[in-house]
Amino acid sequence: MSTDIASLVLNTGEGETTFEASGEYWTWKATAETTNGLYDQAVTITLPQIGPPEHIHQQEELLYILEGTYRVKLGEHIFTASAGTSIRIPGGVSHTWRSLTVGKMLVTFLPGGLRGFFEGLRPLYLSPQLNVQALTELGARYGLVVTGPPLMD
Repeated sequence: MSTDIASLVLNTGEGETTFEASGEYWTWKATAETTNGLYDQAVTITLPQIGPPEHIHQQEELLYILEGTYRVKLGEHIFTASAGTSIRIPGGVSHTWRSLTVGKMLVTFLPGGLRGFFEGLRPLYLSPQLNVQALTELGARYGLVVTGPPLMD
C-alpha cells in the first residue's frame, strides 16, 4: 500500500470515475488495488427513480446516505432511508434500492474487488439494448447474481 499522501487523501470531486451510465455516477475513493484487497469505497450519485436490479454478492456492503431519499429492500424488508442513514448489507443477502430524489451515497464493499464489475457494466448499459446474457456472465465473474427486478415502489 502506498504511503504517498496524494494517494491517501482525496478532496471533494477527486477519485476515479468509472461508471457514468443509466442515471448512476460512481467515483471511487479507494479500491482493492489501493487497499491491498481490504475494501472498495465509492461516492455514488443517483438520479430520481434509478436503482439496480435486486441482487446478491458475497462482499459485505455498507451504504451511508449522504443526500436524498431512497427506498431500500434488504432481504424481505422494504423501508425508506434518507440522509444520515447507515445500512449494513451482509454478504449473500438479496437487496436493492431506488432513489426517490437525486441521491448521494457512500458505498463500501468488504473485501474489495467489485470495481471491475462496474467497469464491465458501463458498456452494457450504454448499448442500445441491454445484453442480459453478457450481464449475467459479468456478474458471475464477480460473484454477483441478479435475484429480481429493480425496486418499483
